[in-house]
Amino acid sequence: MNLTSAKPEPSMPESTESPGSEHITVFADAVRRVRAEFLEMPGLRLTAAQAARLWAFDAAFCNEVLASLVNARFLVCTRGAFVRATEA
Repeated sequence: MNLTSAKPEPSMPESTESPGSEHITVFADAVRRVRAEFLEMPGLRLTAAQAARLWAFDAAFCNEVLASLVNARFLVCTRGAFVRATEA
């Protein structure tokens, strides 16, 4: 075999996931984590800033997670704090 004429094998992508799929997975994990915390601690009432500190999320990401749970009607925001919809 002549090594100088050998064609390199095409490189395989490192991941078969689409570029945004890692964010989707991280986001879904965060939503599950926040939902579990609210289920585990009845009466939990947090502002967005408190939630971001508790779960070490940046403010924008935390707002996305909380908004998702509000849209799912799991949480409600009353007087600037998030609580489970069943406890509002």
